[in-house]
This record gives sequence, C-alpha cells and structure tokens, in this order.
Amino acid sequence: MFCMNKFISILLMTVCSTALFAEETSSKEKSPLNYSLLTSLGYYPETTPKTGSSHFSGISGIYDGIEFVTEFDATYTMPFLNGSDELTADNHLTFNLGVELSPVTVAPLASVTFSPIAFLEFAIGGIIGTGWGLTDDIQGLAKLNESKPKYEDLTPFAHWYFYTWASGCFMFDLAAVWEGDWHHVVATASYKVGYQKMTGTKSSVWTWRNTYGQASGWVYEQEYFLGYQMPLKVSTVGVGTTLWGNYQASDYGNFSRNYEGDFMTIDIWPMVEVKLSEKDMLYALADFRGRRSFLEKYKDDAHEPFMTKTGREWYFYALGFQWKHTF
Repeated sequence: MFCMNKFISILLMTVCSTALFAEETSSKEKSPLNYSLLTSLGYYPETTPKTGSSHFSGISGIYDGIEFVTEFDATYTMPFLNGSDELTADNHLTFNLGVELSPVTVAPLASVTFSPIAFLEFAIGGIIGTGWGLTDDIQGLAKLNESKPKYEDLTPFAHWYFYTWASGCFMFDLAAVWEGDWHHVVATASYKVGYQKMTGTKSSVWTWRNTYGQASGWVYEQEYFLGYQMPLKVSTVGVGTTLWGNYQASDYGNFSRNYEGDFMTIDIWPMVEVKLSEKDMLYALADFRGRRSFLEKYKDDAHEPFMTKTGREWYFYALGFQWKHTF
C-alpha cells in the first residue's frame, strides 16, 4: 500500500527545529531571497493492533506502506525591529510561499515568521489543497460514508482541504552562554494552534492525503526537541516528541464519546542531521507512536471511528528521510 499521512508533518517540523539554529549562525551570509526543495520519504512496517488497555505492540510485518511528498519553497528574509544588543541585532521577518505535491494531492502554502528576540519566533500560515484517489487505499481527499462504512473520494478542485495556524517557538543554545564549537546543546519548545476544515461535505470524519480519521475543528501541535550540534558531517543528533489532536471531542459528531475525539496522539522520534554539502542536508528519524487502543478487534480505517477507545497502544510507526536542497 502507498501510504501518506501525519508523519510528513512531523518530519517537516523536525527539519524546522534543527534549522532554526543553523539560520542564526549563517543568516548574514545568505541572500535575502532563497529557494529550496524538500523531498520526504517515509517507510512503514506492519503492526497489527491489539485490543485492550494501554500496551505495546511489536512489528508484525516488514511492509505496510511508503509515502512520498515534495515541497518547493521561496523564502524572503528582511531585518525588522533590529536592536543594538546581541539579543535583538538579528530580528527579522521571513515570508514563505510554496507548493506541496504528492501523488494524490496538490497544495499551495504560505507563512510569515517574526523573530522579536534571539530565542523566540512567532509565525502564522496556511495551506489550501485538493486531491484525488488512485485506489481504495490511496486517497488524497475523501469523506467517510457512515452507512457502508467506507471512505469515498471527493471531487478534486470542487472540494478543498483548508488549514490555517499560528505558532510560537522558544529556542535555547548552550553555546550562546558558553562559547565553543562543541558546546551546542540545543533545545526547542513550540506550540501551534490551527483550524482545519474539509469544504463541501457534511461528513464529520474525512481524510486528507491518506490521513484517515480527521475532523473539522480547532487542532493543536506541541513539539519539544533536545539535541547536540557538532562541527561534523553528522551535524546534529537528538530526540523530540510531538503531541497533537483536536481540542474538542464534539468535532467528531456521533463518534465523539466512544472514539474519544479529543484523544492526544504522541510521537517520539530520535533523529540525525547530516550535512551533505553547503546546499544539501539529509535528515533521518525513527518514529515511535502512541495511538488509540480499542475494545473491539481492529478491521480497517473506515470502521475505526465506530470503535471504543480503551487505552493507548505504543508501537514503532515509521522511518523517515528528508533531503533539503537550497538553490
């Protein structure tokens, strides 16, 4: 099965976390206008869900899917409200326009980032996209037909996925207070508030880019990262966690109670950053996820909202790789 889902978003956030510190040290050397290409690949082993309360499930098969997404971005950075001290000398505004492509979706995106002080960044952004289906298991844009149940493809360019967000990020680098090439113990903590919606459907549950079981409403993402940067080809190693979900269980309509619509999914991901050249970076991570565990035996994605959540199931979710090329 060719699978695309929330994992790509986590991989993109991972790249952003490590890139924050690299940008601080090299921003004065760069042109204000930059172009980049991000190519992301995910590999999924098979894990058969188990019933019952919270537990860990091991890998049951070597292959359950892959994913592929590419994104082209144009970024313009300008000084803004600069001060004379070290904390505010590099204050800036960054404008980003891009387009994200996968085999079943296309989505323009935009964002604006403001850094008011060396250790803080605030951003707003949005994405609007449409999609199509290739098979019953490879769907870019689909709604849940509760009577069958089955995810049915929506008409591309007549239905749209919409997501807008605002975020804040705190950054820390030990080398800022203890100078030295080998003193870069880095950490980030970010919080993102967003609103997502699928247009043109009354269905309370839908899918975007093969991420099944989504619902329109206010959503959040928290990310925490701790790493160590080195003046080597292997430039960063670290571990992060991402926590995400809907604020309101009622977003899931009739499924809100038993399915626990406001369930928080947790991803824990050790990662490595490799500097291939001045213009090329490679990121790799392993993702361990905590998802819903159910009372009933698992059948498929379409039947999942009808099931009763009883705990949390931990399992090895995916391996991810991303190549970033700056033109």
